Amino acid sequence: MRLISQTFAKLQDNPVQDLSYHSGMNWKITVMIKRLFDQSLTDLKDMEGDYRVFHLNYDIAQGVLFLLIAAVSISGLMGVDLILFKGRTDLIRWMVIYRSGFILLTLIIMFVMMNTQKVRVFDRLVSIWVFSTIVFLVLFNFTRPSNYLTTPFDIIVPFAIYVVSPLTVRRNFSLAFIFSVSTLYVDHFHKLDIDPVTLGTATAAQLIVHALGLITAVQIQSYRRRSFKALIEEKDAREMVAYLANIDPLTKSLTRRHFFSFAESEFMRFKRYERPMSVMVIDVDHFKNINDTYGHHAGDLALRSLSLVAMDHKRSQDTFGRLGGEEFGLLLPETSLHQARVVAERIQTMWEQSPVNLDGELIHSTVSIGVAEVSPKDTSFDDLLRRADKMLYKAKEAGRNRVVAE
Repeated sequence: MRLISQTFAKLQDNPVQDLSYHSGMNWKITVMIKRLFDQSLTDLKDMEGDYRVFHLNYDIAQGVLFLLIAAVSISGLMGVDLILFKGRTDLIRWMVIYRSGFILLTLIIMFVMMNTQKVRVFDRLVSIWVFSTIVFLVLFNFTRPSNYLTTPFDIIVPFAIYVVSPLTVRRNFSLAFIFSVSTLYVDHFHKLDIDPVTLGTATAAQLIVHALGLITAVQIQSYRRRSFKALIEEKDAREMVAYLANIDPLTKSLTRRHFFSFAESEFMRFKRYERPMSVMVIDVDHFKNINDTYGHHAGDLALRSLSLVAMDHKRSQDTFGRLGGEEFGLLLPETSLHQARVVAERIQTMWEQSPVNLDGELIHSTVSIGVAEVSPKDTSFDDLLRRADKMLYKAKEAGRNRVVAE
C-alpha cells in the first residue's frame, strides 16, 4: 500500500514524467512478451521444412476430422433456421442452399486434402477453408435477428483456429483476429436491440478467448517442435554411435567387423549378377621397426597417414577398412584384376613418396600389397581375401615395397 501511495504521489507531482514512465513501462512489457514468446516457441531454423513434412500425415488426419465435424455441425444448424425463420419458406430455402454450398466446399477441400502430400498445398487448403468459414459465418450472422447473438460460435471459432490449425501462430492469429473484428462489427453496428452490457460481455469474451487461444497455441506448437527436435537429436545421436562403432578411432577407416559385413554383401551381389570384384590387402613394411625406433606415437601416425593416402586414391564406391594391426583391406566392386592392380601400384608409389613428419623428422616407409579378383570357385568373401593375403606374402618374400597380383 505504501508503494502504491508513493507512486500515486509521484505521478501527481510530475505528470510529464508519468507519461514518460508509462511509455517506458509499456515498451518493457512489449519486449518482455516478445521475448517470452520467442523463448516458448522453439525455433527449428533449417529443420522447419522437415518438421512440417514429419507431421503432415497427422495434420491431414486432424484437418479432415475437424472439417468433418464442422460440416456436420453446420448441417445440424438447419434446425435452428427452421425455428428462427418459421413460416418464411423462401428464406429457409436460401439458407439451405447457402449451407449446402459451404458443406460442398468443405467436402471438396477434404477430398483434395486427403490426396495431397505437399505441405504448401495443405497449408493453402487450410487457409482457404478457414477464411471461407469466416466469411460464411460473418455473412450468416447478418441474417440473424437484431437481438440474437451467436456467442458460442464467436468463442469456439477463434479458439479452434488457434488450437486445431497447423498453420503458424502468426497466421492463425491473423485469421482469428479477422473473424473477431468482423463479428464484433456486426454485433455493435447492426444488432441495435442488444443492450450495451451484453455487447461488452461479448467483447470481453473475445479478448479472453484470444489470450487463452494464443497461449494454448504457443504451448501446443512449442511442445510439438521440442518433441520433433528431441527426436531428431536422438536419431542423430544413434547414427553417430553407430558410425563410431563402425569406424576405427585411430585411422578413421572401417573396423574389421564392418568391413567384412559390407564385403560379404558385395560378394553375394557378385554371385547373383556375376559382376567383377577385386580386393587388395595392404601391409606396412617393417612396421615393428618404426615403433621400436621412433615410438608407438610414430607408428600410430604412420597408420593414420597411410589410411589417408589410401582413402584419397580410392573411388566413392570402394570400401577401405583396417583388418588388424598394420594391415588394411580395400574392396573394389565392378573392378577387374588389372584395374585393381593399377590402383594398388598408385597407392604403393604415393606412400613411398609421402614420408611421415614426426616433429620435423621424416620417417620413410613402404607397403606391400596383394591383389586378387573374385572367381566362380569362391564360396565366400573369406576365399577371396585368403587369396589376396597369399599375394601379400609373396610380395613380402620378393623383397617388400611392391604389388603382387594373381
